[in-house]
Amino acid sequence: MLNKHKDKSSIPQGHYCYDENGVACPYWSIDKSKPHQENGYCSFMEVGDWQDDRYGLLWDMVKECGIKDEVEL
Repeated sequence: MLNKHKDKSSIPQGHYCYDENGVACPYWSIDKSKPHQENGYCSFMEVGDWQDDRYGLLWDMVKECGIKDEVEL
């Protein structure tokens, strides 16, 4: 679930949790206590790859929030 009260301005443009310079979204992190490919976490959405038996790609920095995910050409 998206948190409508958090600042969206620092979320990078595009399909990934990092910008064109490789700077990671401040809401993205890895939970080192979880297995690889199940350890990505987004504090903006308050969701991790390991939750709800869902197939998440946050571990690979693939954006799931849908914010500013349009690609500018």
